[in-house]
Amino acid sequence: MDRNLIWQLIEPSHLVLYAAVLGIVLWRSRAGKWCRGACALLVVAFGLLPTAWALTNPLEQRFGFPPKLDRVDGIVVLAGAEEGRLSEVYAEPQLNEHGDRLTTFLMLAERFPNARLVHSGDTSRRSQSDIARAVLLGAGLDPARIVFEKRSRNTCESPAAVRDLVAPRSDERWLLVTSAAHMPRAMACFRTAGWEVTPYPADFGRGPGALHFGLVDNLQDLDLAAHEWVGLLYYRVRGYTSELFPAPRGEQCRTAVC
Repeated sequence: MDRNLIWQLIEPSHLVLYAAVLGIVLWRSRAGKWCRGACALLVVAFGLLPTAWALTNPLEQRFGFPPKLDRVDGIVVLAGAEEGRLSEVYAEPQLNEHGDRLTTFLMLAERFPNARLVHSGDTSRRSQSDIARAVLLGAGLDPARIVFEKRSRNTCESPAAVRDLVAPRSDERWLLVTSAAHMPRAMACFRTAGWEVTPYPADFGRGPGALHFGLVDNLQDLDLAAHEWVGLLYYRVRGYTSELFPAPRGEQCRTAVC
């Protein structure tokens, strides 16, 4: 079974739904009463208390923006902003809630006109690379500047696949653009591959102290945070990474918690 489908079935927000459905189906039984109680507790714990914030904030604040960017030789943006199903339905490129990855990438490409550019990853059967190409080139990006890496199917396959394409020198400075919550897992992968890129986070969902009190928003944020924490643990246990929760190094410590 596809891993993404498995995760969708066991997302924390779905536990609330499963408890509610079982509580109704088993209404007259003791098990039904327990399920309804569990549903109420889950709604409070996951949807009303700042649980999502407590899990998301450490991820998003782990890596700050580089304090000084006087020279950038290359920029890598990881796939994930592309909405494959809707792009297919409407025959026009569509972006999802992580679209800031591509807008940040475009901003940096304009700021550093001599930097080489890479879009990495193509994890969907509806080509994320093709969607990203349509968006980026449609925004005026010179097609001669960018390459689209389509081989990698997960975050930890990206470093080797990108290196094969661009052969970066050890003295070059490359920026890595991805969602702030995803940055720790991405940095762990790049470091394990021996490539010390400079993180440039995008797509912040919450700022420090920014509590949400909407049930739906909190459950969505909880699913995102849980996905990242489980991903960090899974990659470490499987040996894909050498750090469970990588910390900033060097100049990165000036803008993040080390």
